[in-house]
Amino acid sequence: MPGSTTLRLAVLAAAAFVYVTAETLPIGLLPEISADMGVSESSVGLLLTFYAYGVAIMTMPLITVVRRWPRRRVVVVTVAALAISQLLSAVAIGYPMLVLARMICAATHGVFWAVAAPVAASLVAPGKQGKAIATVYAGTSLALVAGNPLSAAVGQWLGWRTAAASIGVISALIASTLFFVLPAMKTAPVRTSRGAVLDRPLVLICVATFLAVLGHFVAYTYFSLLVDRGLGSMGTTLTAMLLLYGLCGVVGIWVVGKTFDRWPRRSTIAALSVVTAALLILWTALQAAPGSLAVLSVLAIGLWGLAFTTVPVCLQSSVLNTPRADPDRASAVYVVSFQLAIASGALVGGVVIDRGSIAAVTFLAVVLVAAALVVVLLTRTTFGVVSHERRALDSVRP
Repeated sequence: MPGSTTLRLAVLAAAAFVYVTAETLPIGLLPEISADMGVSESSVGLLLTFYAYGVAIMTMPLITVVRRWPRRRVVVVTVAALAISQLLSAVAIGYPMLVLARMICAATHGVFWAVAAPVAASLVAPGKQGKAIATVYAGTSLALVAGNPLSAAVGQWLGWRTAAASIGVISALIASTLFFVLPAMKTAPVRTSRGAVLDRPLVLICVATFLAVLGHFVAYTYFSLLVDRGLGSMGTTLTAMLLLYGLCGVVGIWVVGKTFDRWPRRSTIAALSVVTAALLILWTALQAAPGSLAVLSVLAIGLWGLAFTTVPVCLQSSVLNTPRADPDRASAVYVVSFQLAIASGALVGGVVIDRGSIAAVTFLAVVLVAAALVVVLLTRTTFGVVSHERRALDSVRP
C-alpha cells in the first residue's frame, strides 16, 4: 500500500488501540477499582454492561445524525469524546459519576466502529479491504498486547485513575493527528427511501456475532478470576497472561490479513473453531485444583487470544463485502449486535459467578461460541460468497 495510506491506517489503528484499552480498562483493574469505589467486583464488571448497553441504545440514532458529516469529522469527534470520557473518569467521585463518565464515550463508541471499517476499506483498492480492516483491527490486538497490560501495570503501581488519565491524554493526541492525516472523505448522497436496513445475510452475521461475542465476554470480563483459578495467582501473573493473550492476537491478525480476502468463510470457521477449542481446554484445566494444570491454562489463553482477535475482522468484513445502499448503517447494526453481546456477556457472567463458579462461566462460553460456529457452518453463502468475486478480480488484475 502507498505510504500515505499506510500512515492513515496506522493512525486509525492507534484510535482503535485507545478505544479498546479504555473500554476494557476495568477488566485488568477489577480489584483496584472495586476497592477505591467501595463496590463489589461484579459491580465493576457491570461497567462493561452499562457501557455496552449505552452503545447499543445510542448508536443507531447518532449514526443517523452524523451520516451526512465528512467521515474525518466523525472519526475525530468520536476519539475526542473518548479523551473527555477518560479524563472525567480519572476524577470521578463515586461509582455513579464513573458510570456517567464512561457513557460519554459510549455515546460515540458505536459511531466510531461503524465508520472505522468503511473508512479503512475506502482507503485501499478493491480486493485489499480485508487487509485494510485487519490493519485497523491490529490496534485492538496491540491494545491487548500493550494497552491492557500497561494500563493494568500503571493502575497497580500508580492507581487506576492515573491509568485512565493517561489514556485520555493519548486519545486527545490521536484525535489531533487524525484531523491532519485523514482526507475529508465526504459521504456519498444518502438515499432517502425508508427501505429496510436488515437483509438475510446481515441478520445471519449479527446472530453469529452476538453468539460469539456473548460467549467470549461471558468469560473474558472475568479474566482476572480465570487466571487466579487456572494458574493459582494474579498480580504480575495477570499482566503476563494479558500480554500473552494480546501477543497471540497480533499473530492472529497477521494471519487473517493474509487469508481472509481469499478464503473468507474458511477463515471465519477456523477462527470460531479455535476459540471453541481454547475455551474447552481452559474449562478442563479449571476442573482441577487451582494452578495444578497451569500449562494447560496458559496454552488455552494463548489459543484464545490467537483466534478471537480475528473474529471481528471476519464478521465485520463479511458485512462490508455485501453491496448495500447504506453501508454505514449496516455496519452500525453490526456494532449494536456486538455491543449488546458484550453487555449481556458481562451481565450473564456475573450472575453465573455469583450462583455457580468460574468454571461454569467457561463452559457456558464454550456452548455459545460453538453455537456461533454452527450458524456459520450452516450458512454457505453469507460468509463466503465474495471469495469468488475476489478470485475473478484477481484473475484479471495485472
